[in-house]
Order: sequence, then structure tokens, then C-alpha cells
Amino acid sequence: MSDPNEVYEAVLSQLKSARSRKSLEALHEVCQEHHSSGAVDFRIATIAKLGDNRGVPSAQTIRNKTGEPYRALIEAWQALGDQKKKEIKGRMTPSGKYDWVDDLGNPTHRYLVLDLIAQVRHLRAENKGFASIKKLEIDCRSGSEVAVESQLPNFLSHELDALKEAISDEFLMRQGWVRGERGSIKDQNGKVIFRNGFVDIIEKVLSLKHV
Repeated sequence: MSDPNEVYEAVLSQLKSARSRKSLEALHEVCQEHHSSGAVDFRIATIAKLGDNRGVPSAQTIRNKTGEPYRALIEAWQALGDQKKKEIKGRMTPSGKYDWVDDLGNPTHRYLVLDLIAQVRHLRAENKGFASIKKLEIDCRSGSEVAVESQLPNFLSHELDALKEAISDEFLMRQGWVRGERGSIKDQNGKVIFRNGFVDIIEKVLSLKHV
């Protein structure tokens, strides 16, 4: 897989037109921001829309024969996005348990659900670790130099947004899902999508103070 930054430098060095170089620079900047937000969708239409009014060429221009330099850069970023999707899927076990996620029509929603599943599994693993602690000593004396560090992970803003989206009424309605009485998620036929406690643990995470 080619590094997007290397592809950018290589393509930029081949462009003669100042206008084309500026457009490529704008395209690269938009892709960088999109990737930093946690997104994995780098389709031409998506990037062109994000870059509207920022100097990014239109989707049609990128698809034209003269848009080959832009496509090369977008393909490099898309490869990076695809790799991230595979990593998220790879963290889910047992294999095939969450194949239904592929049936979600919206690629952004697919990513959000996959990312959410991975985070919930991580939190469950940490919870088991806390449960194994039999004795906890805390020095509360004045002037104590012992610092108790938080064991909670630091969530990024887009990760918290993904958690909120996953249990929002709007998202559940679009998928044809409903909340169960004990924090589960079920489909319209009553089949359990996420087990009891799924909604509860997300709400607990969202209720914490995040730096």
C-alpha cells in the first residue's frame, strides 16, 4: 500500500500547472482531515463534496481523463481507509458473528457500527480486568505523592459521536431496530442484535467526563 503523503509528493512534482498543483494541495488537505476524523470512505463523490468551495475539483473533473493525478491520490487514501476497516473487522470475534453489518446500506453507518462493536469489546475486556482486582489501596493522606491515574481510555470526539449515533433514536429507526427493556437492541422481528446491557454501557461511557 502506497503512503498517501508519498503519492502526493510524487504527483505534485509532475504537475506543471500552478492551478493543478493548488487543486491537488486542497484535495490532499481535505483527505487528511477526513482521515483524522476517523472516516474510511474516500470515494470521489465524497471527497469532492467535502472539498466543495475549498478548491477541490468537482467529481466529474476528477473522473475525467485529466483527473488521473487526483484519482491516484484519492486511491491512496482509500487504500488507507480500507486497511482501517479490515483492522476493525479483525478485532471482532467469533468470525462471522457480525456479518449482518455488511447489510447496512450506508457505508458510514457500517463503519460506526463496526467501530462501536470493537470499542464495546475493549470495554468489556477492561471490565473483566477490574473485576479481578481483589484489593485496592488508596493513600488519602494529605501531601501524599501517590497519584491515582485514571484507567479509562481517552476517547476522541469522533469516537464519542459514533457512540451517540449508534444508540440514537434516529439511527435505530432507520435500521428498523428498537431498544429492549434491559439495554439490548432488537430488530423488527424481535431478533437480538446486541445483548442486554449494550445501551447501558454506552450511556455510562457517555456520562463520564472526557478530557
